[in-house]
Amino acid sequence: MKTPTATVSDFCLIQLELLKIKEARLRKDLLDCNIQREFLTQTLKALDTPVDTTDESLTNLLDQIRREKK
Repeated sequence: MKTPTATVSDFCLIQLELLKIKEARLRKDLLDCNIQREFLTQTLKALDTPVDTTDESLTNLLDQIRREKK
């Protein structure tokens, strides 16, 4: 039977490994988001569309789209 110290030590090592895996996944997700943002921004610029990503402009755009669907 393991000592309480060994049990806690094993638990901490496992948690650190899980955090390393989670951190790698988050970095990959962030990289994917940055690639998508860059692609979409460049596409809008190529279409001569102003790129305004403020919360207010996005809310207004979403409201406009919702009204058009009705």
